[in-house]
Formats: sequence, structure tokens, C-alpha cells
Amino acid sequence: MSKLITSIAPATVLTAFTTAVNSALTPLNPFKINLTDEQKKGTRSMAEGREGYARLISRIANQFPNSLSRADVPSELSNVLDYYNNLEASRMALLQAMETIEEVQLAAATDVMTLVDRYAVNLQVSRGNEGNLDLAMGEVDQWNKRYANKKEETVKPPTEEQLN
Repeated sequence: MSKLITSIAPATVLTAFTTAVNSALTPLNPFKINLTDEQKKGTRSMAEGREGYARLISRIANQFPNSLSRADVPSELSNVLDYYNNLEASRMALLQAMETIEEVQLAAATDVMTLVDRYAVNLQVSRGNEGNLDLAMGEVDQWNKRYANKKEETVKPPTEEQLN
């Protein structure tokens, strides 16, 4: 398998990206809200498919403000819907960045394991000729005993001979 990573972003690029993301979050700090798990479970929020319903109610409320209670101001709902929409645009930008990072990271992890597998085979072949390498590979053997993919022993059905 050919390597997926053809060029590696310099550390300065990644540091600048991380700094930019962290800096972009700073202006939102005054508006940050930390909901408890209980609050998250106990709220009725605008789930998928409900935005259209909410916007419809908002349009009707703005058209017929006298039909609302005196304490209700139709623009309040419109403003929160606009705020939600603006937050969604920010969320989508972050999701795009996350997808980019995850794809590059997965490619790097795939390349790492491709190289590890190739190197491990070569080192296993050479270990019989070099005592120090054999000692060093002992640690790899221990690692493999603990973490290597172990197939669960399948229970074989009893043979006819065992049944009789």
C-alpha cells in the first residue's frame, strides 16, 4: 500500500492553526453557557426538523402580535432564531475543520501502521543474526503478548467420537 501522506505540515503551521482556533473562541467566552447533564436531558430543544416549525410560529406571531400575551414580543423569537442560524454557520465551519483534521490524522495513523508492520517483519527476520536486536525485540514480543489481536478460541462442536 502506498503512503497516504505525501507532505507533512510543518509544526509552525499546526501551531498557528491551533492558536487561530483558540483565538477564534475567545470572543465567545462572555456568551459561553455550561449546561448540566440534568439541564441537557430536561429541556425541549429545537431538534432536527423542528426549525421549520419554529420559523413558521415566528412568522405567524410577527403577523399577529396582538394574539400573543402582553409579555410576549414576537421579535424575541425572531432574534433567537437568527442567533441560532449564525451559531450554526460557525458550527459548520468548525465541523469542516474537524473533518479535515480527522482525515489527515487517519491517513497519518494508517501510514504509521503500514511502516510499523513492514519494519516489524524486517526486524523479526534480522533478529536471529544480532543478539542485541534479539534482546530489543523481546520488548516487542511482550507488547504483542499483551496487546496483539488475539482471536477468541472458538468452541468446536464435539465430534461423534466424543459424544459416544
